[in-house]
Amino acid sequence: MEYPAFIILIEGEFYEKFMDNQIKLIIDNDVLDRYHEYYFAKYPKRKKKPIDKPTHPSINKWFIMKRPQMNDLKQKIKDFIVWFVEDQGLTNKGIEKCSMTFISYFKTRIRSDIDNYSPKFYMDGLVDGGLIVDDDYKHIESLTLKCGWDKERPRTEIIINY
Repeated sequence: MEYPAFIILIEGEFYEKFMDNQIKLIIDNDVLDRYHEYYFAKYPKRKKKPIDKPTHPSINKWFIMKRPQMNDLKQKIKDFIVWFVEDQGLTNKGIEKCSMTFISYFKTRIRSDIDNYSPKFYMDGLVDGGLIVDDDYKHIESLTLKCGWDKERPRTEIIINY
């Protein structure tokens, strides 16, 4: 059964909350811009943006990295997701059981293997931000990955049904 969505505006970004306990988070370039403002205000000597696009990096990118580089990337993404959860007012929500869908909308139509975009680092950030209790099988009942194309607005949509 479909329910009408209620869109809640929070400082320029939004998430949709449905009456059947569903949260939809959207990470796009506008969110990244806001995060980079926060990040460079916190670390004024740093020059390089910590997150370069609004989709999870491909396993093909991070799996071949040396361990320190991979840990650095994981930490940057986790810090971003923790910030995002707080920014959306969802810190320490502590969802016990849920199913999750991650939809990555890429800027180009270049062929991508859907399983290369496992949201491992995003999940860790959702746990650290307190939105979900844990990312193990006792708490995440199902995990769905989808990909699409949107030249004008590449993004990641995270849908949590609890």
